[in-house]
Amino acid sequence: MQGTWLVTIPPLLVVFTVFFTRRMLFSLLVGLIAGALIACDCNLIKAASLSIKRLFESTGLANIGSVDAIINNWNLLIFSFLICIGILITLLGYTGAAQAYAQLVRKRVKTKKQAEAASLLLSSIFFIDDYFSALTVGSVMRPVAALYKIHPVKLAFLTTAMATPLTILSPISSWVGEIMLQFRQVGISQTANSLVYADPFYIFVCSIPFITYALFMLISSWYIVLRSISYGPMKQYETVTAANNPEGHTIHGKRAGSLFDFFLPIIILMATIFITLLATGNWTFFGGTATFLQALKNGSMSQALALGGIVGVFITFIFLYMRKKIKSSQIGTICKNGFFLMYPSILMLICAWGLGSLLKNDLKTGLYIAHLLGTIIHVWILPLVCFALSALIATLIGSAWATIGLMLPIVVPMLVSLMGFEQMVLLEQLPLLLPVIGATLSGCILGTHISLIADNPIMAAASTGADHLEHIKTLFWYAFPAAISSALTYTIIGIGLPSIGLINSSLLGFACGATVMIVLLEGANRFWGRK
Repeated sequence: MQGTWLVTIPPLLVVFTVFFTRRMLFSLLVGLIAGALIACDCNLIKAASLSIKRLFESTGLANIGSVDAIINNWNLLIFSFLICIGILITLLGYTGAAQAYAQLVRKRVKTKKQAEAASLLLSSIFFIDDYFSALTVGSVMRPVAALYKIHPVKLAFLTTAMATPLTILSPISSWVGEIMLQFRQVGISQTANSLVYADPFYIFVCSIPFITYALFMLISSWYIVLRSISYGPMKQYETVTAANNPEGHTIHGKRAGSLFDFFLPIIILMATIFITLLATGNWTFFGGTATFLQALKNGSMSQALALGGIVGVFITFIFLYMRKKIKSSQIGTICKNGFFLMYPSILMLICAWGLGSLLKNDLKTGLYIAHLLGTIIHVWILPLVCFALSALIATLIGSAWATIGLMLPIVVPMLVSLMGFEQMVLLEQLPLLLPVIGATLSGCILGTHISLIADNPIMAAASTGADHLEHIKTLFWYAFPAAISSALTYTIIGIGLPSIGLINSSLLGFACGATVMIVLLEGANRFWGRK
């Protein structure tokens, strides 16, 4: 039953099931089973086998036949990092280090607005990877949010809104290597058989100003904080939090901690991740051949995250034990509590990844949607269509990287064909290429922000203590103005490019989009921000 409208049923079924049951894990399993039934033509035995297979693959246990396979297993490495973050969160609370940090913030930060701004500033430091940012920023800011009556869903929004947009806008991040690989695969390179003759990294850097949704989300996040904008479901949560906790919370540890106890794990974590990135990226300092920037770009972020977490936990335990802040008999309890803190998120990721794999590899849902709409696309609306289509596919399958891998091989050759070229072209001959790439990447980010099965919002909710479903619901209300503004920007660029050129149409589109976004935020705050 592949290649028909039936392949869109599983993700839609997840949405409806969540709406009626409000049980995320159950809904993901319902979508997975329904997808397996469709893929196996309603053969119950084959469908059960396929469902179990996809779930087992998502655990990362399917390919652990050697040490090399384990250290290159993305899923297991991410789970390891999640567990380490959970242990560190538990450890910081147990030793009183979180309380010490909260007291420091209390001296420097006087208002809720300043605390929210501190979260945004902290996210800017962790731009190198969205997983790293979502997990670390949420964990670090959690006690501060409690002090200043910031609801967990608000902190989760601030974390998610900054994590992926900052990462994809950075020329040095864990996303760059994957995007460069996709560019080369679709024929963007400096070889004789290229489809578009250009340097892939240069193309990516030039496309950054056209990743408008990410840019608008960053602007929107700061504007929301500085203007104290709150509306929709978020307003309800913030009102209830203020009413129930008029004096705020105090973070209690079992004993008085120190700032050194708080910052040591974070410093070790960041340093290990940074060094591991350079080492796995083959930096010349470690005997490789890559420059510093090339090593950062090509390093293994999954290995860096896992090793950083393990080293951070190990050294922190030793340090605190030597200072008699913990006893050896307490280490097991702390590790167990840290594991169970992240256990629900790990289960949710396994189910989400399993469903996403089934949608991508078995049902080919994204490919069906892309080909369905590809026959009605005109050149001038191509950026807008790429944005909307990428957002739709990323929402359904829950993966930005999978959507990028699906969309770029379709839209780049489509653009070359629609422009009337039959052989290798130069970037100068294809001015619409940059907006098309930027729109595709923008749509992927939007889709993962509002998808129930995307992993980044799951991790942000876990690190901040927010309910995942409520996080997605509140995030949607704040992502909507940025999405509408991005759509307007791409429409103006597509229409205006032939007559006023790429630069002028882009500036006009961005100015109009930013203006509309501010108007929408202010309007929503006025009409839906009342108690």
